[in-house]
Amino acid sequence: MKNKLLQIPSFFVLLLLFIAGCEKVDPEPEYNIVSPGGQIISFNVITPAVSGVIDTINKTITITVPGGTDVTSLETNITLADDYTISPASGEMVDLTNPVVYTVTSPENQTVNWTVMISFSAYLITEDISENTTWIASEEYLVQGDVSVVENAVLTIEPGTVIQFANGASLSVGYSSGAQLVANGTVDNPIIFTSEAGAPTAGSWEGLFFYSYTLSNTVLNFCEINYAGSNEAYGALNVLNCDITMTNSKIDESGSYGIFSTYDNNKGGFVAFNNNTISNTADYSIVMDAQKLSTIGTGNSFTNTKDVSITGDYESTTPQVWRKLQVDYVVENDIDIDGDLTIEEGSVFKCGAGVQIHIGYYANTTFIADGTSAETPVIFTSVAAAPTAGAWNGIRFWGYTLNNSKMNFCTIDYAGADDYYGAVYFNDCSINFTNNTVSNSSGKGLILDPESGFTTFHDNTINTCADHLISISTEFLPDLGVPNTLTAAEGKGILVEGSVIYNNPVVWKKQSVDFYISGGENDVDGVVTIEAGTTFRFITDAYFWFGYYESTKITAVGNSIDKITFTSASASPVEGSWKGFVFDAYVQSNSSLDYCDFFYTGLDETPALYTYSTFNVSNTTINDYSSDYPAVYGAGTTAPTGSGNNFSWHEDL
Repeated sequence: MKNKLLQIPSFFVLLLLFIAGCEKVDPEPEYNIVSPGGQIISFNVITPAVSGVIDTINKTITITVPGGTDVTSLETNITLADDYTISPASGEMVDLTNPVVYTVTSPENQTVNWTVMISFSAYLITEDISENTTWIASEEYLVQGDVSVVENAVLTIEPGTVIQFANGASLSVGYSSGAQLVANGTVDNPIIFTSEAGAPTAGSWEGLFFYSYTLSNTVLNFCEINYAGSNEAYGALNVLNCDITMTNSKIDESGSYGIFSTYDNNKGGFVAFNNNTISNTADYSIVMDAQKLSTIGTGNSFTNTKDVSITGDYESTTPQVWRKLQVDYVVENDIDIDGDLTIEEGSVFKCGAGVQIHIGYYANTTFIADGTSAETPVIFTSVAAAPTAGAWNGIRFWGYTLNNSKMNFCTIDYAGADDYYGAVYFNDCSINFTNNTVSNSSGKGLILDPESGFTTFHDNTINTCADHLISISTEFLPDLGVPNTLTAAEGKGILVEGSVIYNNPVVWKKQSVDFYISGGENDVDGVVTIEAGTTFRFITDAYFWFGYYESTKITAVGNSIDKITFTSASASPVEGSWKGFVFDAYVQSNSSLDYCDFFYTGLDETPALYTYSTFNVSNTTINDYSSDYPAVYGAGTTAPTGSGNNFSWHEDL
């Protein structure tokens, strides 16, 4: 029998021989280099204790360390898969100033190169700064806790630097010793103080604090302070009994005030404060003492923020200006203003319940509040959202107020809570009072004590007052000029009281409301002209006694259309509601009553007119009197001349 092997076709034999002669080759292994069990399981640095981030696609390892870390000698701790090796080895000190290539070798002696590099996180600031220090733009800084600049150190921050703050953290300057911050950014590279949070909200950190030892050459220029104000008692920026410069800077998203300041030893404001922006604050944009309010300069912007709160009193030996801002001023407590002060047109002051603004109480004061036009008045009003009459007390001018003081185009609204003082009170002073509006007083509008008047008074509007619009002494009645738009409540007008000797001729000008005369006997001596159309209403026993002390000329000349009226102030007058007039021996013969009407005289059986002098009385009527005679002349006196009267003269024998 033939061998079966010999029966296999030759080409199959050849194939078998070829296969048998070939060497077996294993496939190239695949390495899992990212999951546990892969090439590099972990790559750590011992100090600082951080773990590298392994990128298996790009074969890189990135180690992020805090800013300022010395990376020239870092100890590593590397974990590899079983039987793998790495060079440089784990635990070996390495300089990572520049990227370093690590080589991993497999058990099969295959190699893969990995590039290890350093990145820096924010420079961690936890300790006080006690020596001159510069923070540079190429680094980011993270402040944790309350960090202070102390021991006369200067902290300088380069343009473009970002300083982050942990929750509740703050940076303080000059708390216990001299210190200075120089943060001088540029328009293209501002210095940014902000929260470290990925999605920060208002009040994420506390803020910047400048205390009394802060040097006055401290500066914030082109800086941004964002998301501060976590302490409701303070602000994002706090200027506490020191003066700093802040220009071209921004405060945004404060959880409390934008700027909070306190005053002591003539400090607590700004060397300069110009071209800044304050926006989105939970409370007042600025809280500042009146002494430093004028340090708020020009070009500042206020957006979606609250008003500026004024604290303390103002006393200055140099003139200052309170500027018009895009927000209003709020006065929550009484304030004294002593020294020269100008308030810019368009400024608005909103006053809390019971607040009084006192001017010129302690020192010579020139107070200028000039709105310049009806479109830009200076406004003094209530802080209430829906104010009512008497929501605050009002403005008080005292004896040190100089007569060059001025209120022009001002509005005083919702004052008068104190009946004694009215909306505006004047004590022993006179000012220019023109083009002003006084309204919604729960008492009187203007009250002037017997020693007070006006250097000028015209074009004013006074209305909607519960009591008289003006209370003024007879001496200063001529100070009331014209025109004025006066609208009084029923039975109210201009209240006048007191005796006077005029040294120069005066005019009692007709106003758009009546004069109400009070105070019993009011002696009037001098040269007095009463304008046609004027009405005088006498309260009970009030009356005028003319010419008792000095030579006196009375000219009360109306006309058939605009008579001068003298009548009772009673809402329901009757005969004898008031006395009448007495003309004594010093009344000149060139005095004149013409087109005058007297009503409801005769109180205490006195005539409407009693004279010891002879002068012209014409076209005058006496009606509804209760005395025996309407007009009487004294014994030995010639009866007054004149015609057109509705009464006859009777001699008092």
